[in-house]
Amino acid sequence: MSLASGMATVRPVACNNDMNLRVASGGAASIVLFAVISLSGVSRAAEPLPEWAAKQTDGGPVRIAVPAPKDAKFAHLAWPKAVRAADGSIVVAYLAGAYHGGGGSPAVSYSSDGGKTFSSPNILREFGPGKDFANSGNLGLAVADDGAIVLLAMAHTGNKANHIFGWRSADQGRTWQPVETPTLGPNKTGSVTSIVRVPGAGLMATGHYRKGSTPHEQGIWVATSVDSGKTWGEPTTVNDVDGGEPVLVHAPKAAPGGGNRLLIFIRSRTISAARQYIAVSDDMAKTWKTDESQIGVEKKGTLAHPFAMMNPSKDGELVILTAERPQPGRVWLWRGDPKSLEFKRERVVLEFPSIPDDKNTDYGYTWIVPTEKDRGLMFYYHGQTKGRSEIWVAEVSY
Repeated sequence: MSLASGMATVRPVACNNDMNLRVASGGAASIVLFAVISLSGVSRAAEPLPEWAAKQTDGGPVRIAVPAPKDAKFAHLAWPKAVRAADGSIVVAYLAGAYHGGGGSPAVSYSSDGGKTFSSPNILREFGPGKDFANSGNLGLAVADDGAIVLLAMAHTGNKANHIFGWRSADQGRTWQPVETPTLGPNKTGSVTSIVRVPGAGLMATGHYRKGSTPHEQGIWVATSVDSGKTWGEPTTVNDVDGGEPVLVHAPKAAPGGGNRLLIFIRSRTISAARQYIAVSDDMAKTWKTDESQIGVEKKGTLAHPFAMMNPSKDGELVILTAERPQPGRVWLWRGDPKSLEFKRERVVLEFPSIPDDKNTDYGYTWIVPTEKDRGLMFYYHGQTKGRSEIWVAEVSY
């Protein structure tokens, strides 16, 4: 499961016109150091949106950030995470597969023009039939203290086996180098969905356990890296709730006495899947308390992957998004207090129409990258469950 390091030369491999595969070779005992598959397609210029496209309630623009590649094996783009790099570039990571939950592989694109256009998908490691794992199901992305971008992505073969793979990029998402992750797998954790830089502690990642892991198959875990994502410490358990896809937030001065508070927003699988759990730690992840939260659907339906962040424009305020399914679906903006854990549903920012017989019913996983005061780019995916799906972006106020 490990990847070797050392001197390597790049040799071309014959591919079809949609791909350009680079494999690093280490001589006689060749080891794949990294494989990047460049797929056709960049952000498209303004053109009429399809009838099924989501719409901002304030009339603001939505557009495709990363179009689906022509190769059907990678045409379902989904589950994005995004960050702003040290030089201002915007890097978005997501899964590229054949369909929702099938053959997904971790992919990245970057923008050097403020999110107007993005590079074609780069597959960091391919999963699927005949590979070491069948699918990648979630990932986390963050900027480390040294300015490198750190990506962790899970991979699994059903409930039989799982692992978490890691990469770092020292050039704002242009190239990626794999890192060893023996503390996180195989079969030790399960899925990873969030990474946050915590001052004084380094990077902290969180995810949920999966069946096939030992000794835990359910609940939430955290792990810390003190060297900017080059290595990771042993995972520790937050709770054993039946939930997943946790999102970690560092809330400065929110703990009693003005200390640091850590919050984990968790997608529930039991509270009718319509509410979120929140785990709270006031001692830097040594202990946690988990409760049901006020955050849920307005009337009926379920919630997709959580999103929460501290508002960079207002001290002491949380900004939260909830994506309601099925269609007609909505993305709600919430505001919250990290001290009292009181939350207020404020307004709908995005609406997904319900169109009879339309197949573009798979959507969600909203993620905001702040760009200026009270504004940001909100990424999400939208398309077909069994087929083509694309990464979209909306310019939103919060």
